[in-house]
Amino acid sequence: MRWPWTRSRKRTSRSVRKQVSLSAFMISEYGPDEGVQVRILNAAVGGLQVRADAPPKLGEIVEIKHRSLTIRGEVIRVEGKRFAIKASEPIDLEQLLAKSNLATKIALTTHRSVGESPLHWSNQDRST
Repeated sequence: MRWPWTRSRKRTSRSVRKQVSLSAFMISEYGPDEGVQVRILNAAVGGLQVRADAPPKLGEIVEIKHRSLTIRGEVIRVEGKRFAIKASEPIDLEQLLAKSNLATKIALTTHRSVGESPLHWSNQDRST
């Protein structure tokens, strides 16, 4: 018998995404010239998921600026305060995460076998 909630998922060629929490500014066609504060929630080579108090409209072209990096793209999905951007050029994830210590934090906190940090208390030797 096959359980109804264990459907097999189709494998897609979706790029690797990194969950982040980076402060940035968004400049849009219809928004204020100085930009609005947004938060980048996850990043991939092809796009971003972003949260803003007033998200842009579907199909709008926006620029997300984080430090010296500018990511230009089209808004392809809007759900509440979150929206997704399809980048017009591939995103350099190393440059996006540079100086934020997130590359180091992601490496330290992702432990595939346990799902926890390798520095977690349950993984430490208790013989001392």
